[in-house]
Amino acid sequence: KYPKFDTELVETCHLALPANIRQYLNARGITDALISDYKLGWGKFYGKWWITIPIKDMDENFVFFKLRQDPNATDKTPKYISHPKGGVEVQIYGWETLKTATDKIVICEGEFDRLVLLSKGIPAITSTHGAMTFKQEWCEKVGKSRKIYISYDNDETCRKGAERVAKLLENTGNELYLITLPPEVGEHGDITDYFIRLNGGVEDLFTQYAKPYPERIDTSKFSPLT
Repeated sequence: KYPKFDTELVETCHLALPANIRQYLNARGITDALISDYKLGWGKFYGKWWITIPIKDMDENFVFFKLRQDPNATDKTPKYISHPKGGVEVQIYGWETLKTATDKIVICEGEFDRLVLLSKGIPAITSTHGAMTFKQEWCEKVGKSRKIYISYDNDETCRKGAERVAKLLENTGNELYLITLPPEVGEHGDITDYFIRLNGGVEDLFTQYAKPYPERIDTSKFSPLT
């Protein structure tokens, strides 16, 4: 019998967060303030211990946990699962950001990446179930007249996922940019690697590594046809 998911469970797990897991999160760029604001926690589900990431729906109600594997686990537990299992609807992690952000939003690939971006003062959202799960119906919620930067992990599947999101958002009245992280983050590197391992700069992310979508062709050096 697993604990019923509700607000009380969110709070119980948050209060149970041990010091070593807090240190692990801090080392990943997730501050104590964000741990508190987003109620990250620690709980035992399905016979194992997990970092608990509470997910809200569009109406700001907690609807499920994204569970992140114990960083010290040595077995072949999946890195992420949801609780309760089954019947969980994919959500945007960061609905509230869509309501409050003004000119710029980053769409990234994971919950921890989103929190790292928030720690840098960058409004960010992510889909809760991976690179290929951004929904068409979310596009109208993104709003208009914003700069939307899409930064997914540095591998082929994720690049395709980023392009898919850009295509979905192409006619929403926003400026779109695809961020390609530098090769130094590694083949499966992500935005956390960029900021924490490479000590990458915020400004470079939006200038050096961001390219407009669709790609703009510089015609200034073309010769006129005679």
